[in-house]
Amino acid sequence: MTAGGHATDGYGYLTYDQFDRFRHAINVSLTTVRWLRVAGYIRTGEEDVRVHVSTDRPLGVPPTWIAAEEISRLLQELNQWTELEDAANDEFGAWIAWEFTREVETARAKWPYEDRPHKVRHMRCQACGALTLRYLPPRAAEDRILVRCSDRLCGAVMDEDMFAFAAKLIESENNARRLGNSAGSDGKVQAGSGDDLPVGERGPDSDYASDEVAVA
Repeated sequence: MTAGGHATDGYGYLTYDQFDRFRHAINVSLTTVRWLRVAGYIRTGEEDVRVHVSTDRPLGVPPTWIAAEEISRLLQELNQWTELEDAANDEFGAWIAWEFTREVETARAKWPYEDRPHKVRHMRCQACGALTLRYLPPRAAEDRILVRCSDRLCGAVMDEDMFAFAAKLIESENNARRLGNSAGSDGKVQAGSGDDLPVGERGPDSDYASDEVAVA
């Protein structure tokens, strides 16, 4: 953001480059926020997507959720201006626009989208109970993240909201198990079997589709 007044080569208080980056951040913000709400519960890798378990990180809100909340908050602030140009021509609006742009760009750089489908480990399909889930990343801004069972006889599909709910459930149960079994009756640390993953419980708004889902 330019300091001290309107930009001489841009829109209002933003330069052309800043305004282009702001417009792009707006265009990708919805997909970015959706991804951030899921990314806190998975770990991407070359071979698969792994759901966080209790040994991966301490208790607390995933940093991706904090980033998603901040982006959403700034987006709500920007709603008071009808057009992007209106925000750029207002000194406070331009400041919010630039803060929003930096938050989106930082989040996308720190937690980039996985660009191809991967297997999901440490979470069973909530329909058939098998370790057959595949993570399907968004291909376009309007796409939603999907997690689908690869078993042809099942084919159950979870969207990112249900996936985050199930991942949080697994994490909570693993944390409870870790805290409850940290010391056995003989005073020795006990280890879990590692394969006693919950099949999961359906949330109040859960919905599974058995039809084949095409990702754009």
